[in-house]
Amino acid sequence: MIEINIGAIVESGGREVGRVERVVLDRDSHEATQLVVSYGGPLHGREVLMPIDWVVATRHDCVQIAHPKAELERLPDFEQRHYVRVDELEQEERDHPRFKIRPADWVNYFVPLVANAFGDPFHTPGVLVTDQMLKPSESALRRGLTVESSDGHKVGAVHEVLLSEPEHCLTGVVIDRGFLLTHPLKIPADWISRLEPERIVLNRTKKQVTDWEREQKR
Repeated sequence: MIEINIGAIVESGGREVGRVERVVLDRDSHEATQLVVSYGGPLHGREVLMPIDWVVATRHDCVQIAHPKAELERLPDFEQRHYVRVDELEQEERDHPRFKIRPADWVNYFVPLVANAFGDPFHTPGVLVTDQMLKPSESALRRGLTVESSDGHKVGAVHEVLLSEPEHCLTGVVIDRGFLLTHPLKIPADWISRLEPERIVLNRTKKQVTDWEREQKR
């Protein structure tokens, strides 16, 4: 079994080359296809899509790859940003259902309005949007992603992803339970009903999750 601790360092040749930010899964087959890996620090940071086949070994807080950092840097971006006119946002959502508008990007709407007020007709109001470069059938699991029971209660947040070998199919998710003092609980993969962009929905009720947790402590 492969344990992917989201937030673990990515190591190549004994050196840290990045960190795991997300695990990309096919929503139907629950097969892991890629890891989202960040590198470069806060000022020049970048997130790329790394094939899951690059992983040769894992430890609790480390994912080892056999490819050098130079090859990692040539991988495609996980997200791309581009400018969209306000009157085109609805079409953008239809074409790219995973797009986001970040709060800071709304400044790009107000700047053209100010420019137009001073007689500059060439600045069309718009915003920067962020597209996740995933297939429509894929979801990216991040640390802290909400896990909900079938009756609508939050039962935890994603911490770690467990995959089979060599197929890289999801076997379970380790979630953080509790609030200030959290503790881990393994949720079997067959408990997952839906993988959504901002949550995982289980096919078990809150009570069933609580009962399962008590069983694991015995």
